[in-house]
Amino acid sequence: MLNKMILLLKSEKGFSILEMLLILSIMLVLLSVTVLPLPKLAANFEKKQFFNQLQADLFLAQSYAIAKQDVVEVKFLPAGDRYSIHPVTASSVMLIQRNMPDSIRHVNGSLAKLSFLPNGNTSSFGTVHFKYQDQYISLIFQIGKGRFYVKEQ
Repeated sequence: MLNKMILLLKSEKGFSILEMLLILSIMLVLLSVTVLPLPKLAANFEKKQFFNQLQADLFLAQSYAIAKQDVVEVKFLPAGDRYSIHPVTASSVMLIQRNMPDSIRHVNGSLAKLSFLPNGNTSSFGTVHFKYQDQYISLIFQIGKGRFYVKEQ
């Protein structure tokens, strides 16, 4: 019995170096194919995440205006590439102040400042423009119920 086990152990062989290199090279090729489009996907994710966050912040400003029955002001500051949201009556209280990603720039549009009224409507309507790489993206505020949407051009 012991002799059979010793013979089995001696007869077992591992993988050769050539087989190991072949498997490793196949894995390397598969990994490189999956990693190549990651920078483009990451940049696109950054743009998508920024506009989702901006929309959520605007909904927060609108909800705050309705809940507190106060006017809430949204300012887009092109110099610092950021935006801020604060109630008008308590200007020392800052609800939100966010910087824009480096890949997204604020471009002058018809709105630099916007106010949400206590009923949730906006004080004015117009467009805020952003530039992402070679693409222009507009944040359009409609007249009436304080609705807005993002449009890529």
